[in-house]
Amino acid sequence: MPVASSERRLKVLILSEVRILGEGLARALGCNDILSISDPCGDLDDALAKIPDLQPDIILLDASLSGGSDSVGLILGVAPQAKVVVFAVAETPTNIVAWAEAGVAGYIPRTTTLDDVAPLLVAIMRDEQPCSARVAAGMLRRLCRTGNSNRDRRDARSLPTLTVRETQVIELICAGLSNKDIARRLRIGLGTTKSHVHNLLGKLNMQRRTQAVFWMREHQGRPSTSWSKAPPAGDRSGV
Repeated sequence: MPVASSERRLKVLILSEVRILGEGLARALGCNDILSISDPCGDLDDALAKIPDLQPDIILLDASLSGGSDSVGLILGVAPQAKVVVFAVAETPTNIVAWAEAGVAGYIPRTTTLDDVAPLLVAIMRDEQPCSARVAAGMLRRLCRTGNSNRDRRDARSLPTLTVRETQVIELICAGLSNKDIARRLRIGLGTTKSHVHNLLGKLNMQRRTQAVFWMREHQGRPSTSWSKAPPAGDRSGV
């Protein structure tokens, strides 16, 4: 693959504890005139020491390296501008998602031929990553779960906290009781009952009792909602 006149060669550092693999890959990629290959590193400490001087664009990380995905954060700590690309990785959704969460910019499956490595690296530098349909589906499932989790946390933060008396009142509203019936059931004054209903609707940002009924049906029993055990009828605590 000839390098375009407007492009500079991509500087690549290979990190593999398997010497024959690192040296063999370096020799194969060195024949490509779009890549500039440094001497491969045999361990993480060696790579971390050389990276500041070499300033590689891409760090090719052997998937079998000791420390695994934890190495990615250490590498990015000294070379935040570089793209870490894991190679010889099993292309399964679980594997790829784990490496992506560790911070890699791309990956090269272990089934990839030598001729395809350089084009893949160029694509990854352009923020492009070919992947199997199974991996794409796995990524979508992961994003969906993350999105649902974040939405649940936002919903939990937005749910108001009801007092013991407000919990009693909304439960009785849902049971179809009028203000007079609620006052009689809780043995409190009608004015006090109206005040509780008014405050409750205000806290829930609602105007009608029916809205509170629908809210109760949707949120009751959710762990994030503060439902307190109501005292027995006639107990005036929380009035």
